[in-house]
Amino acid sequence: MDSAVSGERNSRQGQRRMFAQQRGLLFWLGLPYLSFVIYGSLVPLDYHAIPWEVALLRFSQIPFLDLGIDSRADWVANCLLFIPLTFFWTGSLSRGRGTAWAAALGVLIFLVAAVLSVGIEFTQEFFPQRTVSQNDIAAETLGGLIGVVCWWGFGAGLMTWHEGWKREREPAGLAERTAWVYLAVVLAYGILPLDLTISAVEIYHKWHQGKVVLIPFSGYPADPAHALYQIITDILLWAPLAWLWRARSGRDSFRVWRMILLAAVSLGFMQLFVYSRVTDVTVLFTSSLGAALGAWLGGHHFGGSHAQPRRRGAAPAWLRLLAALAWVPVLLLVFWYPFDFRTDSGFVQERMSFLQRVPFEAYYFGTEFRAATEVFHKLLFFAPQGALLAWWVGGLSWRWRSYAALATMFALAVIPMGIEYGQVFLPEKIADTTDWLLETMGGMLGYFLFRTIYKRLVVHRQAVHRRPPESHA
Repeated sequence: MDSAVSGERNSRQGQRRMFAQQRGLLFWLGLPYLSFVIYGSLVPLDYHAIPWEVALLRFSQIPFLDLGIDSRADWVANCLLFIPLTFFWTGSLSRGRGTAWAAALGVLIFLVAAVLSVGIEFTQEFFPQRTVSQNDIAAETLGGLIGVVCWWGFGAGLMTWHEGWKREREPAGLAERTAWVYLAVVLAYGILPLDLTISAVEIYHKWHQGKVVLIPFSGYPADPAHALYQIITDILLWAPLAWLWRARSGRDSFRVWRMILLAAVSLGFMQLFVYSRVTDVTVLFTSSLGAALGAWLGGHHFGGSHAQPRRRGAAPAWLRLLAALAWVPVLLLVFWYPFDFRTDSGFVQERMSFLQRVPFEAYYFGTEFRAATEVFHKLLFFAPQGALLAWWVGGLSWRWRSYAALATMFALAVIPMGIEYGQVFLPEKIADTTDWLLETMGGMLGYFLFRTIYKRLVVHRQAVHRRPPESHA
């Protein structure tokens, strides 16, 4: 009886500790996201002082704008902006609390989010490049409500899933969970900027404007280099997903290829109802190539039962380093083409003004979709650099591994910096410190993701090799 009571007490204590850890995690997600919401709403930080009474008068007269197909995406973006905000903070304050407390805190957070939205829109009166409207307040308030409801609906399940991810030791299980997260990101990006339509008239206009491409590869730019860039990007988009899906035992390359093709077809169908997105049948070919590449790489690293690596001779360290260095020319080709460098001092001095831009200023002067595309491409192209360097570090002797890891962190920051400085001399390119930040993040993401999966592969392989052979009666 005493042991049962003690076990129950320990279980409750463990659950309380888990809830406290989860609240801490959600807090450290919510705090920087709150900073991002406020900062992103005021970029490019072009402050103009106006009298307080003038600001109040202007704010009392802000209009409610008619939402056409072009402005629909902006309204949806403002709504989406506040969903993670209230989701994180509701979870941070209410996770593990009683039902009544959780409900009261959710209502309070929604009200605070509504006040924050009004405060942000009022502050934008002092930043004339920002557009102030009742539409933004309505969208952000609705997003805050959706975020609270989403936490009530599936927040607990999401945290349980996260705990399972943390405890997952099988490399195949970790890769599977990561794959579904990656797929969710790809699908979410694919339907941006969410100017959704089910109107047959608008879909007809979309087709008439050339946004429904039924002839493969006819929708790419006429310039071969730019066309090749888009093709490679579209292929690389699907390769990581195939690599991760290939880790699961019993899932061969052909099945992975079919899964990728189904995901690509589904995404293409959804894009048909996003007015500004191009629905292109070429995705059938690029996704097939990406699936084949990823499945082949996955088959090279995963094999046998329970995602045990195939027994092959490990690549020597010099070959791994050479593979990592070989990705640098690929990055130079992508980000420096057509290599039309100019070195005259007046041009260079004017271009060096990029150092004075605030982060994400250049992304503000464009559409939300353009900004998301740039973010995605920067992460996608630099993640392989980090993954290849992680592969090199993992193959070194333990006495050199920590030094190599430090050198890798340095390289993942310096290589993007060199690329951005090189773009200063290229008239067709835009050098930006924000791009350097995103490119560095992409390299770091590739490094740590590969290292996590690779470590568990090694541990799993060692456990399999130490396992005694099964006896047969």
